[in-house]
Amino acid sequence: MSAPLRRLILWRKRFLRDWDPSDTDAHLLKDLRSILGEEPEERLLMAVSALKVGGGAWRLKDPEVRFWAVRGAVETYRAFNGFPHLSGEELAFVFYALGKLFVPLLMHERGVRSESFKSMSPTEREDAVLEELDTLWETQLPLILRALQLLGLKSMRK
Repeated sequence: MSAPLRRLILWRKRFLRDWDPSDTDAHLLKDLRSILGEEPEERLLMAVSALKVGGGAWRLKDPEVRFWAVRGAVETYRAFNGFPHLSGEELAFVFYALGKLFVPLLMHERGVRSESFKSMSPTEREDAVLEELDTLWETQLPLILRALQLLGLKSMRK
């Protein structure tokens, strides 16, 4: 068994233990509304909540980290058209796993709280965050999606 698959199996156990689909954070909802300019749809709210759990709720207490994490979740959700073929539990796991990967990148010494990041223009900040996210889409998201069928999550597939 490959190391990435072992890691995802471990994350699956933690996800099933830690994720509560009814847990909605007021700060995340506020950030979502500010990014979207409207009420988020239920699946997007579930995805962002799962990303929060995966990324570590304590890490997202920082408003800057939380904003960019939520922004990354929204961009991912939009880029993949809301992952229409995934069940709610599968969608939540995908975002949980992305949170495990993406939030630590945001907190890195050169991340969103660094002086070098703060000295960038808003456009440069957005480009820098989206570049990191794009790398995750290319390298990690395909692994996560392929592993879903092996993880035994509630699926919509027959």
